[in-house]
Amino acid sequence: MKVDEVYLTPIYSERGFSNYFADTKNGRVWSKKMNSFMSTKPNSNGYVYNRITEDDALDYRLSKFCRGKIEVNHYPNEDEKWNNGINILQMSSRKGQYRDSTRAMGKGERLEDEVVLDIYEQLKDWQQDEENKLITFIWRMCNEHDRGFRKM
Repeated sequence: MKVDEVYLTPIYSERGFSNYFADTKNGRVWSKKMNSFMSTKPNSNGYVYNRITEDDALDYRLSKFCRGKIEVNHYPNEDEKWNNGINILQMSSRKGQYRDSTRAMGKGERLEDEVVLDIYEQLKDWQQDEENKLITFIWRMCNEHDRGFRKM
């Protein structure tokens, strides 16, 4: 995997994952304990799975993180299921992941990396207020960037 730049950001969660950082641009997880990135080797289905441990020692699969029944979809690079970089992931519902129309969509204009990183920073600020709902943030970003929900 060729990596040009690395942006390590904390993994924000009420559960507490202070021993890990996310490289969202390249789709990797840094472990303070191992002092290295966790494995990026895909399994037989082509997906990368890792487990992280919260500060109080409970173990979680990274694929189990979801909020408000929103999941991520590897779009448009379905043949790169191992690549969890933020530039090829889109928000989706479980139903939307398997809808034929989703798979048939052509390549659309993608947001620039800087815009995606800015949205990520805005999301971190948005999540500071427990009253804020994720779906409201997503719709706000759709309107600001003239995108439909599925393209955001």
